[in-house]
Amino acid sequence: MAEHELPIVITAIADAQTEGFIASGLFAQGWSVVYRALDTTSLKKYIVSNPEIAKNALLLYTPDLAELNPASSLELSRMVKQSIGFSNDLEKYQNYPGLYEIPKDLTELVSLVRGSIRSPLIRQQSPVQHSTRRAQVIAIGSAGSGVGCTTVAINIAMELSVLEKSTLLIDANFRAPSIAVLLSLRNLLTDEGWRSVAPQLSISEITQLRSNSIDELMARAIDEFDQIIIDLGSISGLSNRLTDQRWTSKMTTWSCDNADELLIISKPDLLGAHRLDQVLILLEKTAMRAKLGFLLNMKSQGKKGDGEEARFLSSITPLRPGSMRVLARDGRSVQASEEARSTLIEANERSPLRKSLAKIASELAR
Repeated sequence: MAEHELPIVITAIADAQTEGFIASGLFAQGWSVVYRALDTTSLKKYIVSNPEIAKNALLLYTPDLAELNPASSLELSRMVKQSIGFSNDLEKYQNYPGLYEIPKDLTELVSLVRGSIRSPLIRQQSPVQHSTRRAQVIAIGSAGSGVGCTTVAINIAMELSVLEKSTLLIDANFRAPSIAVLLSLRNLLTDEGWRSVAPQLSISEITQLRSNSIDELMARAIDEFDQIIIDLGSISGLSNRLTDQRWTSKMTTWSCDNADELLIISKPDLLGAHRLDQVLILLEKTAMRAKLGFLLNMKSQGKKGDGEEARFLSSITPLRPGSMRVLARDGRSVQASEEARSTLIEANERSPLRKSLAKIASELAR
């Protein structure tokens, strides 16, 4: 399967209700369901007759499919790109390859399938419950460009470290990585996966080479840090990015499936509002585990700003986000920190923007 192609799905599921839930759910998320087998004979006939399709396909099956046994399931799994089995009696069918409990809802289904596609050689576990794992993970993405996503990520991470929370800041903006440049840093690509740059603050950058081990890197980071802030950059075209296998999409996919919150930043001008509306349309159709949060950046002063905030809240409220925040425009403070290659607290501790970001960090700290 070419890295940029959407996954092709073949289903072979005995229970009609379960098959309908899985097939329709994946179709709604962008997968192409090319064949829905009713028994093992028809499944094998289709795969043998369509080898080019089969070698690029994801087979989803249940071991109670008519005529299926461990040997035939293993044979069929070798004729497709990848196979995943579903059953609520894993002990009874333990000899069948790639078996998981039947997902309870669409979010669990999509997370499992996306995770298997992302790391096909690693058996996917149910994500560590957010209430029991050490790190809180906040992924920050922008609705469009030039909205201050990286500035917000850098300074929230810094403020969390000031609160004595061990914090990892990850630059996952593959199209335009900026954190190292803005903070005048070098040699972020350490063997450990991150570099300590200040008390309680480390920084990592995801490159194409490192993208092959994102799951392992994040598993270690979740155990080692209190807070993880991920700068995703623009998340325009979110739905497509969650169903392709390009290395540039891996961190976005991981974040949607594993982060505690996906914080989406927009700005109030005409183009910024348009980009936000586009992202909102995609989010309505996209299943993810991460809770949604929104932040309006660069709000104007006075009545103009009040109108911008009202339009912003009106747009996002139908999605029932977990958080809705607003930051006023403070170009002077941002410029000063960029010129000093530093964070806001270092460049101007008393600036209104710095105080607002410190408040957000205190709300996030746990």
